[in-house]
Amino acid sequence: MLSHIRIVLVKTFHSGNIGSTARAMKTMGLSDLCLVNPVDFISIAGQEEALKMAMSANDVIKNITLVDNLSDAIKDCMVVIASTARCRGYDLPELTPEESAKLLYTTAQQSAQESNVALVFGPERMGLSNEDLQRCNYRVTIPTSPDYSSLNLAAAVQTLSYEIFKQYKYLKDKPEENSIRTLPRSKALENLYNHFESTLNDTGFIVKNHPGEIMQKLRNIFTRAELDESEVNILRGILSSVDREIKK
Repeated sequence: MLSHIRIVLVKTFHSGNIGSTARAMKTMGLSDLCLVNPVDFISIAGQEEALKMAMSANDVIKNITLVDNLSDAIKDCMVVIASTARCRGYDLPELTPEESAKLLYTTAQQSAQESNVALVFGPERMGLSNEDLQRCNYRVTIPTSPDYSSLNLAAAVQTLSYEIFKQYKYLKDKPEENSIRTLPRSKALENLYNHFESTLNDTGFIVKNHPGEIMQKLRNIFTRAELDESEVNILRGILSSVDREIKK
């Protein structure tokens, strides 16, 4: 099930960090690496630097998926966890590294549709934006010394990948312990949010030109609720019934 756990790097500046990330992943059995708008990886020099730092993980580099935005990187994922150094303006339910690893592994293991899960890392210089955090379900912060809390990108990937590998070693032969709810894919949640915005615009509940504040509060509510797939379907059904009444 490790093949269904995706590492996503958003707007990485240095291609050497991409190579080091690939090496960190391979040592822990991970292979699915996705890049969102890397700064210089698409150049020949950038790819050579990544391959040099990847050492024996060249296969991970050669199978990288490149996308334009985070939504495309995680649209098929049931759980998306953001790695952050601190709370941001858009906060998420917080997990420890151990909790995040167990959630990622057990979700990948139990999914009947073989859906993916993702662990997302932001740019080296500033981390994930609030807009990108809105696309995630949880956040994880690696505990560090208060005297110096800055972790290199590859070191952060290595630490959290190690926690995932520990779950794999412990849980791979114990499927009876891994009962979880069926969670919606990221794209299904985005469709729900878009449906809410459309319906609330039609009812006049939110101002069409300024939907941001209400929609962010709704995202916060649903993120804390940790909706499962059936709950998302119920909410979409309710919205559709409202839509029908509006059109009468």
